[in-house]
Amino acid sequence: MVAHDARSQTPARLAADQVAELRGLLRYGADEEHDRYAKLFSTAAFDQVEACSPAENAALAYRRLRLVNAELGPVREFVSGDLERFLVLHEWAGVLDPTLVSVLTIHYNLCLGAVLELGGDRPELAAVVDELARMDSVGVFLATELGYGNNVAELRTRAVYDRSTDEFVLTTPSHEARKFMPNTGLDGVPKIAVVLARLEVDGADEGVFPFVVRIRDENGPCRGVDIKSLGDKPGLALDNAVTTFRGVRVPRALLLDAAEPVIGPDGSRTGAARSLRRRFTRAMTRVQTGKLCLTSATAAAARASVFIAVRHAHSRRVTVSGGRSVPVMTFRTHQAQLLDALARTCAVSVLLNETRRQAARGSLASVEVKRALAVTKALVTWTAQDVVTTCIERCGARGMFAHNRISPYVALVQGSITAEGDNQVVLLDAANEMLLGRGYEPPVPAPGRGTLDDPEFLLRLFSHRENRTYEEARAARKTGDDPFERTNGVGLLASELGRVHGVRRALEELHTLAQRATSSEVGAILRALFLRFALAELSRDAAWHLCEGTLEPAQPRELPALIAAVDERLLPRVEDVVDAFGISNDVLRAPIASADYVEAYAELLPVPDLPLV
Repeated sequence: MVAHDARSQTPARLAADQVAELRGLLRYGADEEHDRYAKLFSTAAFDQVEACSPAENAALAYRRLRLVNAELGPVREFVSGDLERFLVLHEWAGVLDPTLVSVLTIHYNLCLGAVLELGGDRPELAAVVDELARMDSVGVFLATELGYGNNVAELRTRAVYDRSTDEFVLTTPSHEARKFMPNTGLDGVPKIAVVLARLEVDGADEGVFPFVVRIRDENGPCRGVDIKSLGDKPGLALDNAVTTFRGVRVPRALLLDAAEPVIGPDGSRTGAARSLRRRFTRAMTRVQTGKLCLTSATAAAARASVFIAVRHAHSRRVTVSGGRSVPVMTFRTHQAQLLDALARTCAVSVLLNETRRQAARGSLASVEVKRALAVTKALVTWTAQDVVTTCIERCGARGMFAHNRISPYVALVQGSITAEGDNQVVLLDAANEMLLGRGYEPPVPAPGRGTLDDPEFLLRLFSHRENRTYEEARAARKTGDDPFERTNGVGLLASELGRVHGVRRALEELHTLAQRATSSEVGAILRALFLRFALAELSRDAAWHLCEGTLEPAQPRELPALIAAVDERLLPRVEDVVDAFGISNDVLRAPIASADYVEAYAELLPVPDLPLV
């Protein structure tokens, strides 16, 4: 039961220890790390800055990157071994500066992380690491090519070994092979890149390898490097460009092949096992961590959006019949959208938390972890796209302005959907591995009969949905003679398998948390969030379940009333839940998230005293 304050007839808020328990169940990472970054991002250096050109916004992101770098301490340990702290940093960057998220994950993860993980202990690389750690140069990552996009394995940038000089000659052989989108374009910022190129030794294709290449110094692009700006990218104002190589010479020590050397000390081929697929996978190893970085930032942005929209919904008042003034959160139409956004955000957040723990426990290269990363990235970022848009709409015209924080998240979400593997591509890859039985067994179907407010029955329904989708996709995959046609023909079913697998896992995580809660109030909140998410997802699939016979004919008609009943239970606790996100408006500094948003606007945009009429 929800307690009420007898004097005001409004629900009493959760006690501090109950909010702390809810926060501990919903949030990832140690409190001290969150507090540390909240303090950093609360400083004036991270205030909203508007009316800047794209180049000025990009330069601001690099200045802020240097401020973060000064806070981190020993960078090697941070990048190589402290995954939790690394991801918490990306969460706070996602909330306060979406453009900074991109440069953080590119500099630390894709560039510096790749050098540390793949380069070994060569002195030349140690000097590069020190330069990047000091931020004397910014790290970038050049993989994607204009004509090949997500099909990075087919890239055509060439690195031909010149035995006479013990160097590689880096060349862009065609317009299609130009490196597309790396942040190489800003003058005055020295850049060191990890460049993926196809290694050729004595005319033989040795596969894709990463090379360390100096792209820019303080005077501009280095010799043999041609950089053309791509222009403005609204919302994420990085210095994205198209980069071309014209015979750039790279010393052999800057080939990142420590795990499987291709060329011996005397310049001859080593005869190492020649698996081009394994070499490509190794070259892209930091992309798996990158999925976690971007997904963490995006989930945090979704939570911040809900936090802001809920706070504003309680402070924004309108006049209704009888001259009464009520908060807009009083309206059922407003409640329904924000409570749906709240439940979906909590569900994908706890799914992400478990995936992050799974990644920390195991190998990022394992089939199980790679599947979890792909499914989680797709579900989190697609959900965040809907949530952020909903929250902007529920805040009205105010939600559109950058100073209220939510609108800049749109570009972050869209970038995360595409980066580190387009959602649709990585989800299909994961589903195809599931269909081949690699590290995956479908749940055993046993729906039986039950009521739609029973969590155990709902979990059985979602397990059955996943099992049947798996069986249908397996059957469809066997038809046809052409391998491409078989795979392409089952694409929609495979994508749906990945989605329902993610939804089922998210529900199981929420259910587990509800059972773990020691406070009855906290447990009730988590069960309500579980039901809100489960019933909304079931509404989406109700027709399928009717055809399958797992729902009785009358049950889909019960769904609207059941969702309304859950909303009635959640509504008095919505502010407690968003408080449990651990976000403070002292850090956000969003006027509409203030208790008095009109007064906050007066401070943001001061005017002379107005005459009283």
